[in-house]
Amino acid sequence: LDPRQMTLTSFGGAGGLHVCALADALGMRRAMVPVHAGVLSALGMLAAPRGRQLSRTHRGLLAEHSAAELEALFAELREEGEHSLRQELPQGVTRHNASLDLRYRGQSYTLNVPWRGSVEQSAADFHQAHEGRYGHRLELPLELVNLRLQLRGPQPELPLELARDGGATAALLGRTTLHGIDGAVELWARGQLRGGDEIRGPALITEQVSTTFLAPQWRCYVDPHGNLMLQRD
Repeated sequence: LDPRQMTLTSFGGAGGLHVCALADALGMRRAMVPVHAGVLSALGMLAAPRGRQLSRTHRGLLAEHSAAELEALFAELREEGEHSLRQELPQGVTRHNASLDLRYRGQSYTLNVPWRGSVEQSAADFHQAHEGRYGHRLELPLELVNLRLQLRGPQPELPLELARDGGATAALLGRTTLHGIDGAVELWARGQLRGGDEIRGPALITEQVSTTFLAPQWRCYVDPHGNLMLQRD
């Protein structure tokens, strides 16, 4: 994958301070500082479906287990997870994803493969995953270590507001000096920017939860939701 064809997305309180420099180092010409970037992980928690990640250790050679036995163990995990989620998800769980942690006998580390209802299929998936990860497969028995089950509810609705009215006149706070930049640079209040506004670097864009440095030869376009879309000239 060639990162130069992609958009670099930054997050965290300091992410916007480094995004232009990192994009330049990777040869990337596009970057994005999303709305609420400083607390994007918290926003992600609100946008993520409610769910549980359950696991159960069940050691032994994979070939010595039947599909029916593993299905029964997954059913126990599913009952446990649904009981835990019942108060949070009155409408019920919508998706179950079962998987196995497998390894060659004698190895310390496992690879996780999806459970597709067949012991033979799981073995084939592991050999393929091992070859893809390490470049080879071994003629050794497979050991089952853990069963894992992911339960997820429906995707919550979290609409993002459109950018507030304000615009370039209200958003320009003044000018300031920055280390390594000749002359004063514009200082902008992100909360006062609106969709369609454009800023040319060098500039500093401040907000309550983060700060963005728009480097020289970079410009910024504010999309309708307030995301900062950065482009290198």
